[in-house]
Amino acid sequence: MLAPRAMPPVEIVPKEGVFDYAARYTAGATDYFCPARLDARTLDAAGAVALAAHRVLGLRDLSRTDLIVDAAGTPWFLEVNVAPGMTETSMLPMAVAEAGLDLGTVCLDLLVAATGRP
Repeated sequence: MLAPRAMPPVEIVPKEGVFDYAARYTAGATDYFCPARLDARTLDAAGAVALAAHRVLGLRDLSRTDLIVDAAGTPWFLEVNVAPGMTETSMLPMAVAEAGLDLGTVCLDLLVAATGRP
């Protein structure tokens, strides 16, 4: 089994108002920056928080951790999603691409890992 690794974080910036359902699922309503426009220390800290959440919760294979970063650059845990989206507005495919990975290969690897368990 591969060790968990953090993908590059995705910064979410709605063009109007807050990141609500319409901003999330309407193509073009939100700008996404991957990797997030953060300094190296904050990027590393965000990855560490995501990995810690994944491990503490006993997750395997895949999870998406939502964080908010305060003005001081401290990432704060919000929630974990174990079935992240795969649409054109989903963050996981953005992060996988930014990491230099092929989404199809990642999905195949997840399938192989899952079918190899009793």
